[in-house]
Amino acid sequence: MSSENERQVFPGIESILRALAKVPDIKPMAIPKLDMAALAKVQVDALAVFPEIQRRLAEQARPLVELQRRLEHAALPSLEAVQRITENVKRVEALLPRPSPQQIRLFEQLEKTERRKRVLDRIGLLPHPSTPFALLDGDDADDVLKIKIEQHYRDNWKEVCHDLESRAQRFDVDDEAKTTLAEALAAHQSGFYRAVCRLLLPEIERVARVELRGDCLGSLKIEKVIGEPGMELTISETNPPGYYALGLYERLTDHIYVKVDELNRLKLKSDPVPNRHAAIHGLIVYNSVWHSLNSIFLTDFAFQVVSGIKRLGREAKAADSAT
Repeated sequence: MSSENERQVFPGIESILRALAKVPDIKPMAIPKLDMAALAKVQVDALAVFPEIQRRLAEQARPLVELQRRLEHAALPSLEAVQRITENVKRVEALLPRPSPQQIRLFEQLEKTERRKRVLDRIGLLPHPSTPFALLDGDDADDVLKIKIEQHYRDNWKEVCHDLESRAQRFDVDDEAKTTLAEALAAHQSGFYRAVCRLLLPEIERVARVELRGDCLGSLKIEKVIGEPGMELTISETNPPGYYALGLYERLTDHIYVKVDELNRLKLKSDPVPNRHAAIHGLIVYNSVWHSLNSIFLTDFAFQVVSGIKRLGREAKAADSAT
């Protein structure tokens, strides 16, 4: 009696083990679809077609009946075998490393960063040290969130502007670049969003040409001048750092200097991050507060990357001189 009771402890597990151990050759069921269009074709009482529906349902149930029959004839593994499997699973779990509290906090921070990055991507705003990240952690709809963020920048623009100008003074770029950024910030405050985009996007190219190529003439490929040497920088060297920096780097080297054509024009037009080629040649109109903010934030990031590349160049020359 005791043995019989033990064999009935886990009926769900028993059925699974039976199927896996003794019925490996059962093919995946392919249940046919019922043609419900027959109902629409019958103009009399719908009960007239129910016998046909019942017959088809019975046909569809045959694989289930066959599976049940095979499961009933499969031999039941002993409770001891199930216990051995459970013990082996516990041993494997004991061998798995458990994350430390520091690792758990790191994972939580990465998850929060990824969640915030997705929100920024949806509303069309590039990350920046001035980003009101606390607003991104709420449950607001995207349209509501955009209104709140826009209002945040209107209310705090004087402070944001001061911080941007102070940061620019620490960048290793010429005075022309710093003055141009200051003028763009003043234009944004006055609502001249078109002017901001058309002023800053060419300025990034000018700074790269002057600071990294000795003010040479000829075409300048940003992915070569900034992109490749910028790969040597650590992701903690810019602000914002890390995961945010990777997204900004991709925008800088693979978006704003892409040439507009018939294949990508609509996509670029719907993108809230402006494109230099489109702005300079009048191919796309950039006139919103988001276009302006993204141009400012990307310029801030570009000046940081140029400064970092120049530092790496000085360090390389010093190392060569030492040898």
